[in-house]
Amino acid sequence: MSQDYYQHAYVTTDWRRAMAEIGAIQGIGHYMEMPDAQFDTGQDRQAVAHFALANRHGLQFEIIQPVSGDISVYRWGLPDAGYATRFHHLGRHFSDRAIFDAEVAAAKARWAMPIAWDTMGGTYAYFDARDDLGHYLEYYCFPDGSHLDAVPSF
Repeated sequence: MSQDYYQHAYVTTDWRRAMAEIGAIQGIGHYMEMPDAQFDTGQDRQAVAHFALANRHGLQFEIIQPVSGDISVYRWGLPDAGYATRFHHLGRHFSDRAIFDAEVAAAKARWAMPIAWDTMGGTYAYFDARDDLGHYLEYYCFPDGSHLDAVPSF
């Protein structure tokens, strides 16, 4: 999937339950599931999380359950105990690396960037826009042939 698109991302304490609930609300039949995905979050930093991805009417939905490692950004909004699913970030996919780099530079001038790294054949960056927008922003750029090609669409 090389085109540009937006993503609504949720964090949760129960990945399977959140997939079922969001799937029922949004009309998503199934997700691309990535349990226990290990990914780089910065120099010598890694996180492990369960991820689920699905596209619905041109919008991508992502569900993240943080598991271990460098997960403080992904824990934001979640309780220490019990079930919760919370809106976490608005994501933007850029198919052009030069445009991605320009947008990242502009965002860095405005917001802190707690996570940014190359991973899984692409690159991504999170910006802490909570004071302005109430949530994080994620910008990412993955080429054709990446894991994103397997995300189901409805």
